[in-house]
Amino acid sequence: MLRRLIREINIELYWLKKDFARRWKMDTPVGLMGIIAIVTGFVLFVILIQGIAEIIRGTIPWVAGSRIAETYWSSIGYALKASLAFLAFSVSIILFFLMKLFYKR
Repeated sequence: MLRRLIREINIELYWLKKDFARRWKMDTPVGLMGIIAIVTGFVLFVILIQGIAEIIRGTIPWVAGSRIAETYWSSIGYALKASLAFLAFSVSIILFFLMKLFYKR
């Protein structure tokens, strides 16, 4: 009984996945680029939220003399993460729009 139920659920999930891929056109290069653009946008959003939290954490307890270097290097690391994430997001958005304009079916 349990095997039959698992088999039916697997069949239903298989067709749900097929229908979802066809409806949202995720099996095309444009659809794949759209997914990449959404994922990189979400990663950029998470990194920006982490930066805001880091700024708040750094300002509430006043930075003492021995913690200045730690604060400096954490801000450098954040700047690198944010700039790379923004670069990846920008490139993916540009490629998405270029593919949307020039992709022939």
